[in-house]
Amino acid sequence: MIIAVDGPAGAGKSTVCKLLAKQLGYVYLDTGAMYRAVAWALSQNSIPLDAGNSLEEKLPFLPLRFALKNNGLQVTYQGQVLEEELRSPRMAQQASQVSRHKAVRLFLTEWQRQLASTGDVVAEGRDMTTVVFPHAPVKVFLTADLRTRAQRRHAEYTAKGRHVDYSEVELQMQKRDEEDSQRALAPLRPAPDAFVLNTGGLDIHTALSRLMEHIAEKTGGSEGTDSKTIGNIH
Repeated sequence: MIIAVDGPAGAGKSTVCKLLAKQLGYVYLDTGAMYRAVAWALSQNSIPLDAGNSLEEKLPFLPLRFALKNNGLQVTYQGQVLEEELRSPRMAQQASQVSRHKAVRLFLTEWQRQLASTGDVVAEGRDMTTVVFPHAPVKVFLTADLRTRAQRRHAEYTAKGRHVDYSEVELQMQKRDEEDSQRALAPLRPAPDAFVLNTGGLDIHTALSRLMEHIAEKTGGSEGTDSKTIGNIH
């Protein structure tokens, strides 16, 4: 079973998808982390992010591995688990850069499909519903206005002790929106049959409840519609 979720940065995808996966007993697949990992690995090997077609030959030889462990994605580089290394604003921008290259998208799409074939997953990203899992039985597109999304991301950085100017966060997010939606390859957009949910003004309980109701409708089940969760969308 695959629940595919797309949407721009700050729409609440990570928060909602983690809780959704936990409630359903699924594995949470954060594909955005996979693009950040590729960007990080290329930088470690002094390979330009705009290397283009030459990346096709280099990617398979990077000491980068992906696995599903503890109900989530584990990224390792030379056997070392990568976590906070992938979460900086700089890595988010570099992930957007490498995502434009066909070789990178094909490389990671293969990995993503392979990982999802091992069990039930909630797959979060920007082309899950349109490219990677076009036949997923449940497709969701989460969105919110730019200001709301930038405020969430700024609060997230602040909570982690990263002092980033709010205006810079909003500017980078706006730039990422434009790059993701205007790129020729796998642009960010809702699949025609996706359930579109605007999370602006919604608390996490309401957003999660609406998704659970939609999943129940799509799958013919009713389990989990009474979601009880505490927190805010980040």
